[in-house]
Amino acid sequence: MKPSVLNTRELSKQTARVLRELSESGPRIITRGGEVAGILIPPSGQGIEEDIDLVARVRLAQALACSQAEAVREGSDRISMEEIDKEVAAVRRDRKRK
Repeated sequence: MKPSVLNTRELSKQTARVLRELSESGPRIITRGGEVAGILIPPSGQGIEEDIDLVARVRLAQALACSQAEAVREGSDRISMEEIDKEVAAVRRDRKRK
């Protein structure tokens, strides 16, 4: 199901309708000034705790992807395990001194 786009003005004027139709329409991308501001997703039916957990896992995956992309940009993705171990040891030594 392809998500449809809805701007914040439409959302504020038609909130009840948008929420009522969310389970049939699927995810809605919310924009503000042409930029993505958020995503509305219908509940899964497995309980709000499961849905919140799923969103947390998605956010974690996003953070991991950003970290990996940054490592590639900086070249730190090519650091050897030996170099990593040396860096960890140095940080631990510094912490003990403080």
